[in-house]
Amino acid sequence: MFYCHGNAHDGERIDTLRRVFAEEIPELPIVTDHDGFDPEAVRYLFSFVPPEDYGRFPGLEVLFSVSAGVDQFAALPAGVPLVRMVSPTNARRVSQYVAMAALALTRELPRYLSDQQARRWHPVSPVLTETRTVGVMGLGTTGLASAEVLAGLGFRVAGWSRNPRRIDGVTCLHGPEGLDRLLAISDIVVCLLPLTDETRGLMDDGFFARMKPGAGLIHAGRGAHCDYPALARALESGHLSGAFADVQPVEPPGPDDAVWAIPGLVVTPHVAGRLDPEEAARNIVLNIRRHARGEPLMWQVDRARGY
Repeated sequence: MFYCHGNAHDGERIDTLRRVFAEEIPELPIVTDHDGFDPEAVRYLFSFVPPEDYGRFPGLEVLFSVSAGVDQFAALPAGVPLVRMVSPTNARRVSQYVAMAALALTRELPRYLSDQQARRWHPVSPVLTETRTVGVMGLGTTGLASAEVLAGLGFRVAGWSRNPRRIDGVTCLHGPEGLDRLLAISDIVVCLLPLTDETRGLMDDGFFARMKPGAGLIHAGRGAHCDYPALARALESGHLSGAFADVQPVEPPGPDDAVWAIPGLVVTPHVAGRLDPEEAARNIVLNIRRHARGEPLMWQVDRARGY
């Protein structure tokens, strides 16, 4: 039995899953929270958040995450593989968001939005993308797609990852010294990192102080990567010129949350990417078949690394 838990069974997603399963693996029934079912019969669980009690599912064999981020599943029982969702379509969506934000920061859109609110007319000579370096933190599927799009727009592109990488057209850096170098040379820094113990709270006062004066930030990783009061201080001091944030520690932020009024920050409601239901369903079918044959699962999370 395949159980869609919580918001994993939104209308479009569950309709697509039912159609694809009927075509490919009709012998495996799909159930949701709206159905009566025996939890002990659940072999596969599909969810964005962990269930309250894994003990209800003694036969659980694989947990599929609705998203690419999997930090929310830290308490998963030992021996149950966790599979994150990898989607080329979602990577393209994120890369286009990054491109939009990079162009907006290059052309100083956050400042012009502030000028508009103040009814102030203060044009600044525009610059070309070829004069700007964008540093991408995280060189997974979305990071690679973003680097390609940014290079196509003429930006110089640098990338930072935990381990050494070699990517044509990208200045690849790694490790603590590599991160310092990335921050020093980048006119715009993009966060597309997974959330791990090492990256939680990464973007703090010290991080922003190491960024190039006048640089911009694009945050489309996870909300807990960023200390937003620290970001506010960096923007208000003028050390950073502007920022885009698509993720927050609590979503949505409350109406009185200070993040709404940080000068120079453009807040978007977690819309940089969206998982394509068809791709998700096909990925799941692929892995269920691999699991049935005893083959290694695609996109299985390394528990030690957290992604």
